[in-house]
Amino acid sequence: MNLFGSYDVVVVGAGSSGIVAAIRAAREGARTLLLEGTGFLGGLITGGRLTKPTGLINGGIFQEMIDRCVGYKGADGRIRESYWGKYTGTFDAEVMQRVIIEMVEEAGVEVLLRAMATGVVMDGDKLEGLLIQTKSGSSLVLGKVFIDASGDGDVAALAGAEFMLGRKTDGLTQPITSYFRLLNVDVPALVADCRKHSDDMWELVHPKEAGDRNEDYVMAVLLTGFTRRIEEARKEGFNWIIPKDHITMKTGLIPGEISVNVTRFQGNGLDDRDLSRAEIEIRKQAYCAFDFLQRYVDGFGKAIFLEVAPKLGVRETRRILGQYVLTEADVRGQARFADAIGLCNSPVDVHEPGGSRAIMDNVGTGYGIPFRCLLPARTGKLIMAGRCISVDEVAYGSTRNVPACTMTGEAAAYAATIAVRDGIDVAKVPVAVIQEKLRAKGAVLGTLDETMETVPAQ
Repeated sequence: MNLFGSYDVVVVGAGSSGIVAAIRAAREGARTLLLEGTGFLGGLITGGRLTKPTGLINGGIFQEMIDRCVGYKGADGRIRESYWGKYTGTFDAEVMQRVIIEMVEEAGVEVLLRAMATGVVMDGDKLEGLLIQTKSGSSLVLGKVFIDASGDGDVAALAGAEFMLGRKTDGLTQPITSYFRLLNVDVPALVADCRKHSDDMWELVHPKEAGDRNEDYVMAVLLTGFTRRIEEARKEGFNWIIPKDHITMKTGLIPGEISVNVTRFQGNGLDDRDLSRAEIEIRKQAYCAFDFLQRYVDGFGKAIFLEVAPKLGVRETRRILGQYVLTEADVRGQARFADAIGLCNSPVDVHEPGGSRAIMDNVGTGYGIPFRCLLPARTGKLIMAGRCISVDEVAYGSTRNVPACTMTGEAAAYAATIAVRDGIDVAKVPVAVIQEKLRAKGAVLGTLDETMETVPAQ
């Protein structure tokens, strides 16, 4: 078989966690390869149009990414607040893509797009290499440490790691979705409509000083609601085909741009037939929601349907069983851990599997993410980052969000590079060394000795 190359650190998956991990590993001096199955970098934060971190960014590489987007006038870096907690403001997907390319190239990361991991080479319990498939054929990639940031835990599963999938009662996962974007929305009219129907709104974040121009609301509006209006429309005979009883929207960089989160498809994100069906059904739902907004909500009369996000929003697949399983009680109880590598304030954000409801529960000052959650039960040369870390089904509702994904990506990179430098397994890297490096980059960790109430604004 063709040997593609041999590396210090191999990162699989170029979503938010993989991007952060690859940049950090390369900056630490590791020869780093970043593998990605699609043709673009950033995953959901670019191709998925998921441009609002649900929670506060906690220092490090991702804060630098946001700051660079602000420098390009493509992000609102201010701290905003909703009923479920504080969050770092919105950014533009294409500006973020530009920043990612710059930072990846500056760090010296080698990138291979349109490459799928199809198999593994093992030495006992230790992962030695990946079999990848590209347009050129099959190749072998060797590495000293591998970071699985695939979202689905693909590498860990191929290596035989145990994993959890869905809720315990029936195995169902959170539904698949996609954002869609509209242009030429009259945002002041939309905000006025939401204020008029405040009893039907779950949240309405908007700049109080804004006037009657779309420019006043750029990247500064977040709203959720319309449950009663959806029900009234259905009674009038409107064909609402979406298994969801509310709509979330946010404004973008272009004046009059709105991104809408409402589509919902119940399926298995690891099943090729389900994924194909989701791509089609979600578009049909997006057209339905657009028709509803034009008919029943002020501000959409002259709106233009721009796009459905090109990357499908798979919310939940494998959760790799690690050396510790972060629990719902930990998250809701604002737990602190001696080996914490990041304090996360993202809400428990669970879209009901098989149903129409959703919850967004505040977690107070936040909880620490234990380093042990990144380590598969049998680890060797593999470490996890992103949404496939070791958590239970409810805790996952928080850790699947961008803040936790980027924190785990950075911690995984530090662990990987230290392991390479010292010639040890990642599980044997002293956590205190990783924590010292993270704190030096401005992170609050969620350890037992910290007294800060929340992640400080950067």
